[in-house]
Amino acid sequence: MIAQEQKPIEEILDYLKGKQKVVAMGCGGCATFYHTGDKKAVKEMAERLRKEGKEVTEIILPLGVSACEIDMSSKFLEKKRKAIENADALLMMSCGDGVQVIAEYIEKRIGVTIAVVPANDALGLVGGGPKKFKETCQMCGQCELGKTAGICPLTSCSKGLMNGPCGGVREDGKCEVDPEKDCAWVRIYERMEKMGELAKFEEMRDPHAWSRAKRPRLFEIEEPVNPVSTILSSLPAYLTLFGGPKYEEEE
Repeated sequence: MIAQEQKPIEEILDYLKGKQKVVAMGCGGCATFYHTGDKKAVKEMAERLRKEGKEVTEIILPLGVSACEIDMSSKFLEKKRKAIENADALLMMSCGDGVQVIAEYIEKRIGVTIAVVPANDALGLVGGGPKKFKETCQMCGQCELGKTAGICPLTSCSKGLMNGPCGGVREDGKCEVDPEKDCAWVRIYERMEKMGELAKFEEMRDPHAWSRAKRPRLFEIEEPVNPVSTILSSLPAYLTLFGGPKYEEEE
């Protein structure tokens, strides 16, 4: 999940300076979980912009419909096509992925070029919950977790070191950058010791393939998932999870 927080209203208003007609669009994915793009957030933002004298059209995406999943979110864009065609700007209440996907769709499919600006700052790919989350993955392109006992040095080490601890690790195993945090490589060593795999700690490894992190990365899926049928097929499992009829997965 992509953690995010809303930008200061002063920054948002600066983006929208001189723009009278604004479309405020939310996201039913990560932004909904962080309350930066859910229904309430969109309505509060719209009200705030109206107090600044702007004409605002709201686009609210339901839970499960992410802005970046254009096959689904485009349905909501098309419903507000007229407003988008007449708008001076679209304020995207999502991560930067949603901003760029929506901007491209509006330009290429709706046929207008308007400012599509971010309302949020993305803070990283995180895991955990339900309240506390921490950054867990940098999406580097070559996962090394099988070599590091399931602990990622890129996100767990303050320096992102890939080949063992630095010279600043404290005697008590703490990090020199953050004395409150355990050194990632000490944690890796200790977990390997518990697993009886300390020999792997001393193995020479090939350098990390940073070439896999070149931008932008391009992907092509042979058989795209149909979001509607996927959601419908998952309903029995969700019903069981939340106290509905018992669901048994097919073998």
